[in-house]
Amino acid sequence: MSLETDVANLVTKTTALLDYFGSKKAGIEAAVSAAIAAIPTGNRTWFVNQLTGLDTNDGNTAAKPFKTIDKALASTPVGGICIAQLQADYVMSDSITVQGRVLFLQSDVTDTVQRKLTSGYALSPSGLSSLLHGIFGWGGATILLRDIELVLPSAIGLNPTPSRSNNSFFRTLDLGASPILPIKMSNCKVTDTAGATACMATISYTAVMFEVYQTTFPSEMAGRYFAGVAAGASPNTVSNVMTNLSTL
Repeated sequence: MSLETDVANLVTKTTALLDYFGSKKAGIEAAVSAAIAAIPTGNRTWFVNQLTGLDTNDGNTAAKPFKTIDKALASTPVGGICIAQLQADYVMSDSITVQGRVLFLQSDVTDTVQRKLTSGYALSPSGLSSLLHGIFGWGGATILLRDIELVLPSAIGLNPTPSRSNNSFFRTLDLGASPILPIKMSNCKVTDTAGATACMATISYTAVMFEVYQTTFPSEMAGRYFAGVAAGASPNTVSNVMTNLSTL
């Protein structure tokens, strides 16, 4: 066989190989594009209206809001950011659990009304203690509140009297929680109902990063920022607290 024939055969096989690669390349690119498109968006914005919303709505338009914050969280992939915009005041009938997500809770940016987030109390399943409805964070959760009025309920007449972690709004679930729970409140207002005794956060199970900007608290809040931390304490004396508050 001559050299010319060998070269011609090699060119023919190379051309066939390139044609085969070209046909497969288009299929591979299409498959990769389809796989990327199938990945859910990590950052989701939802509308929540406890008065007119339904958890069967799509939640991503102002005209079809969810009813509950829980539904907004459940509709956000783990590891994503859940931006929940309150279109109306919201009364908590139970605690909210943020697992492995960022919860960014704010008043609807399309109006100028600061929405109220009102907590309450309930008996634990064992009936042994009164539990404040709050926000649990674990599994890498982060909790951000902006332009919200947080209303803490009265503890008058409760038996047994709620205390420590059972009387804290921000808290972790148990000893298996994340090493640190970041919490930030911006342009918020914390309001006491007459007889309120609730603390902002518990530090029993994990360290807490508590950052506040343009946020006001009741005059009686000293000693209630963190359960078990005495009024007037310096943040530097509490090993598992990081905060820009000057005194606790």
